Amino acid sequence: MKNNIEYIVIAGSSGGHILPAIKFINNLSKVKNPNNILFITNKIGENFINKIISTEIEKIQISSSNKIIYIMKIITLLLPILFMNKKVICLGFGGFITSPVLYLSKIFSLFLFKKNKIYIHEQNIVFGLANKFNYFIADRVFTSFPSKKLKDKEIFVGNYFNEFTSNLVDNKVTSIQVLLLGGSAGSLELNKILIKELKKLNSNNLKNIQLSVQIPHSHFEEYKLKYLSINNNINFFSYNDNLRFEEYDLIISRSGSGSLNDILYKTGNVYFIPHLHSRDRHQELNLNFFKNYKMSLLELKIPSQKTISDSFYFNNLINPFSIDKMVCYLTR
Repeated sequence: MKNNIEYIVIAGSSGGHILPAIKFINNLSKVKNPNNILFITNKIGENFINKIISTEIEKIQISSSNKIIYIMKIITLLLPILFMNKKVICLGFGGFITSPVLYLSKIFSLFLFKKNKIYIHEQNIVFGLANKFNYFIADRVFTSFPSKKLKDKEIFVGNYFNEFTSNLVDNKVTSIQVLLLGGSAGSLELNKILIKELKKLNSNNLKNIQLSVQIPHSHFEEYKLKYLSINNNINFFSYNDNLRFEEYDLIISRSGSGSLNDILYKTGNVYFIPHLHSRDRHQELNLNFFKNYKMSLLELKIPSQKTISDSFYFNNLINPFSIDKMVCYLTR
């Protein structure tokens, strides 16, 4: 195991935690030696780990259905790293896997005279369960939503982790572009809603609609057939991080923090449907923040004509340099 680790980045449980962590790693490796960076994730991270650009960054993937065995694996793998490195900057992006790593690092600092520093990034307007525990030992906490009541250890940075692209729209496209996104894993609920809306349209309107639809991998073939029975102008995908949101006349999406920031930075032609079955209803609370500023559509209706215009669109609530701000702070 390497004895020159300076940064340990930890994220797991969902793409909402893992994707901003990978963006941070990619940006960090531009200014720091990639050999000094370690990424720790769980089984879900396997789906995204290929997005890490540098092959020199060490990656550890830990998984187990038994929580005790899971924690023991983390401790076994992490102990030699923390023993051999005197000062490590640890940054957790959320998910259960972050807590054992960050707390073990803190224990080393307290009892073995290490100089480890603990940081966390919270993507949502309310803290997730793991970050609620991590908050107590964190030296600094990076938040994604602006607030007038930031505590001393909290720093607002945002949660924009998409790649920058030109805002120029191809005005030659005459068909109505509709995009459905269900988060990093897709959503059957949103697909059912869109199919219901499409069935309300007559054949003439359907001919002028071009769909781009995200279907969960487990139900891909089933829902592909359902859509094709209504409209043939469809692009299907399970996951796509190269979408140009400004080119769509209507976007239907979950309201995870990453989706809200990435989409609303580019366009307001979006109708968000929060996932209401989470423990803390964070997607609903995320969405309400932007609704209070009259951002996003309040009614779901497939447009009968193009909604993209040449007028200037700007969202001053979203910081497009969120990840860069964190990199700057942690490399000072």
